[in-house]
Amino acid sequence: MKALLQAFMKTGKPGPVPAELNATPAARDAAEPAYYEVWGGLESANRALWAALGVAVGAMLLSLVILRAAVSRPPVVIRVSGSGTADVFDAAGGQPAVSQAEVRNFLTLFERFFTEINCYTYDADMRLAFAMMTPEFQAKADELLKREGIIEKLKADQGKTTLVLSEVKVVRNTPQVIECKVKGYRQLGSYKTDGPSGEVVFEHDIILKKVPRAEKAPYGVLVEDYHESVFKR
Repeated sequence: MKALLQAFMKTGKPGPVPAELNATPAARDAAEPAYYEVWGGLESANRALWAALGVAVGAMLLSLVILRAAVSRPPVVIRVSGSGTADVFDAAGGQPAVSQAEVRNFLTLFERFFTEINCYTYDADMRLAFAMMTPEFQAKADELLKREGIIEKLKADQGKTTLVLSEVKVVRNTPQVIECKVKGYRQLGSYKTDGPSGEVVFEHDIILKKVPRAEKAPYGVLVEDYHESVFKR
């Protein structure tokens, strides 16, 4: 094109058309140098890697959510009765009912921790007993122990107690509480040779509050009220 303009300016007539202008488009493309995108493939690979990373992170988060839901789901509990009947408790949030055997076992442990105390193990026993009480009754029990001076007298006499339970039964079972009765006697003694001794025949009226089963309340009940009637001292 430049050669045509120069010829026209000199002679006033257009010069001969250069051969490259008369060439076909395919020939011109073949004659021109080829250019290639050097970084295009690398950028495409990077985009693919970022997309794969996003998918992996999304899958990991989804797996964590599913795992958390599975861990928090209550376990399937199958209770088999003495006759062989199986009851399955698998509803969300559902918990098996507290059986009479569990109540008797719970009360036996509570009586041992709370009343069968001695001067060497009373601290550990009382901690276990208080863990089996509702917060409201913990305050009442603490006040009772301080008012009666039970711990101070126990330490002064180096006392020890032997507990014998003759009856542990459920009197009434309601959706909120379980009323129980415990009968037995305590033999009081001392680690000192001249220490006091005696025997206490008692009857306990105990009310258990039903609570959700948890690590701190595996039986599903806690002591809400406790009353002792003494027939012999």
